[in-house]
Amino acid sequence: MEYKLVVVAKGSEVAKKAIKKALEIAKNDGIDEMHLIFVNDTSFYSKSGYVNLERELEQGIENISRVVLSKLEKIVSDEDDGIKVSKIELKGKTAKEILKFVKTNKVKTLIIPKEERGPIEKSLTHGDIEPFFNEIKQNVENFIVIE
Repeated sequence: MEYKLVVVAKGSEVAKKAIKKALEIAKNDGIDEMHLIFVNDTSFYSKSGYVNLERELEQGIENISRVVLSKLEKIVSDEDDGIKVSKIELKGKTAKEILKFVKTNKVKTLIIPKEERGPIEKSLTHGDIEPFFNEIKQNVENFIVIE
């Protein structure tokens, strides 16, 4: 499938900045549809001793995704009600699912909000997110990281 404008959805201030950037691009390029991706990723919790709670965790994250996506969709409609918002919900490990998505679909512009990462997250990812970003760059025409 082909997507002109895709934003990775998160529930943060940086995500709001990413939506604003997407709106700017949509207006400048005459794009009338924005796609928001949310990845239902229970892997962090599954490894943290929450055994046998996989389904409950998944349902909880699905509830969070509905809230996050509806809030971001409202920002879009408040700014420009002419832009349609489509939601894409993926399940699995976040980086793996995003890479799979951009490799199996044609994505013109992908915007990722990049949060400040604390010491725990850095230890989990070994502090290096650049290989992930480099692989994305190889698969999308226009890759934007919002900080």
